[in-house]
Amino acid sequence: MRKSLTRGERLRSQSDISRVFKSANRVSCSGAKLVYRNNDIEWNRIAVTLVRKYGNSVQRNRSKRIVREIYRSLKNNLKPGFDIVIVLYPGDYDYSIRMSQIKYLLCKANIFM
Repeated sequence: MRKSLTRGERLRSQSDISRVFKSANRVSCSGAKLVYRNNDIEWNRIAVTLVRKYGNSVQRNRSKRIVREIYRSLKNNLKPGFDIVIVLYPGDYDYSIRMSQIKYLLCKANIFM
C-alpha cells in the first residue's frame, strides 16, 4: 500500500461528507471527534474538519496538516472500507497529543488493527 495520501483517499465533495454525518457512528475524546461509516469500496477515505472559531488560518491549516500526516502514517494499520471524518476542537495540542487522540479514536471505533 502506498504511504502517500492520494486523491481517491480523500472525501472531497460536500454530499459525501454530509452523508457520513447523517448516517454514521461517532466516537469522541477531549479535543477530537471521529465520525465514520462503511463505504462500498476497498479503501478508506478521510476528511478533516474543524469547529467554528478554531483560530486564525495558520492554526487551522497546521492542525489539519498534522492530522492528515498522522493518518498517512497509520493508514497501513487500518481496516479498509470506511469513510472517516475527523472533527478537531481548539486547544494546545501538539503532534504527539494529536497522535494519541487519533489512535485512541480509531481503536475505540474498532478501525485500528
